[in-house]
Amino acid sequence: MKNHSLNGLRMFEAAARHLSFTVAASELNVTQAAVSQQIRRLEEELGVKLFVRGKGKLSLSVSGQELAGSTKAALSIIHKSIRRITDTETEGVLAISTLASFASRWLIPRLSKFHEKHPDIALHVHTSGTKVDFNRDGIDAAIRLAAKKEPGLHEELIFPDSLCLVASPEVARSVCDKFENLYHQPLIIDNSRLLDENTLDISGLATEHAIAVLRLDKMKLDLRTYKQSDSVVLAALAGQGVALTRLSLCAGDLETGKLVQVCGFKLPLQFGYSLVCPLSRADDPKLLTFKRWMIQEIADQQDYDG
Repeated sequence: MKNHSLNGLRMFEAAARHLSFTVAASELNVTQAAVSQQIRRLEEELGVKLFVRGKGKLSLSVSGQELAGSTKAALSIIHKSIRRITDTETEGVLAISTLASFASRWLIPRLSKFHEKHPDIALHVHTSGTKVDFNRDGIDAAIRLAAKKEPGLHEELIFPDSLCLVASPEVARSVCDKFENLYHQPLIIDNSRLLDENTLDISGLATEHAIAVLRLDKMKLDLRTYKQSDSVVLAALAGQGVALTRLSLCAGDLETGKLVQVCGFKLPLQFGYSLVCPLSRADDPKLLTFKRWMIQEIADQQDYDG
C-alpha cells in the first residue's frame, strides 16, 4: 500500500471543508496552484476523482466524501496529540502578537495588573504589523486593528476605538476649546494607513474623515505627520501641538493628566482592536483568561467625553 503525503491530505481536507481551492490556500498560507497540484497528485495516486469540477462550482465525489470524513477525523487526532505534547512543554505560556503602538501605549503599561491577577500565566508579547502565521510563528493570538475576517480564524472585536484631539495642558490652554484656534497650533496626525495585507486601509482615511467632520480647511492647517501612531502621542506629550489620535493610544496619559482633551472632540470609529486566533485555540483557557482581563480593563478605563 502506497504511503500518501500528509501535506497532500491536509490540503485535501481544507479544500473539501471549504469546497474551494482558493479558500483552502488562504487558510494554509500557500498558493492556490500548490493546493491544486497536491490534490491532482493525490487523485492520480488513488486512481479516483475526489472532486466534481463544475462551472464555477466545486463539489465532492462519492470517494471524496468518504476520504474527507476520515481525513478530518485523522488530522483532528494528530492535532490534539501535538497540542497535548506542546502544551506540556509550554504550560502556562501565552504568546500574543500586536502592533508596536498598541503594545507600548496600552498593553505593556497595564501588564503588571495581569501578572498580579494571573501569576500562573507567562505572557509573551511579540510586536509586529505583519500577518501572523499561527502555525509557523508560535503565536497563540494576535491583537489587530481593523482585522479582516479570514477562513480558519476566530476574530472577535473587543476594543472599539475613537479619534480624539489631545494636547499637553499648556497647549490645550492656548486653544481655549475653540476649533478656530487649531489653525494657530500644529496639528499632529498619523498617516501610516496601516499598509498591511492583514488590515483594512483605515488609519489615514480616518484622519481625513475627522478633519472633514471638524470642518477645518486642510490647506490652512499646520500639519505634522508621523508614520508611527505612537509617535503622534509622544509629540503631543512633548508640547509640539495638538494631536489627532486614537483614544486607545492616549488613554493612560489622559488618566494621569499628562494630556487633556481639546475641544471635547471625540469621533467613534467604525473599527477597533480584535482578538484573532485559530479556531482551534478559541476556547484555550489561558487565552480566555487574557481576553476576559482585557475586556475588564477596557470597561474600567475612564471614558473621556470632554
